[in-house]
Amino acid sequence: MSCCCSPDKAGMGSSSGPLPLAITTVPVQPWEEPYTPCRALKTGTIFQSLDLPFYVTGGETNG
Repeated sequence: MSCCCSPDKAGMGSSSGPLPLAITTVPVQPWEEPYTPCRALKTGTIFQSLDLPFYVTGGETNG
């Protein structure tokens, strides 16, 4: 019994292997001097470029 969800049955042509689920891209982060351990724990990151403000929006519906 053949599966109805195989790539051949779904109209995607023949394939020699499984189709990829996703393709990711990750930008390269340049090296910078990390925070001290105390400051890193306080801010939640060790790099200044990742220390971004956190804004809660939406009023009471998100609270």
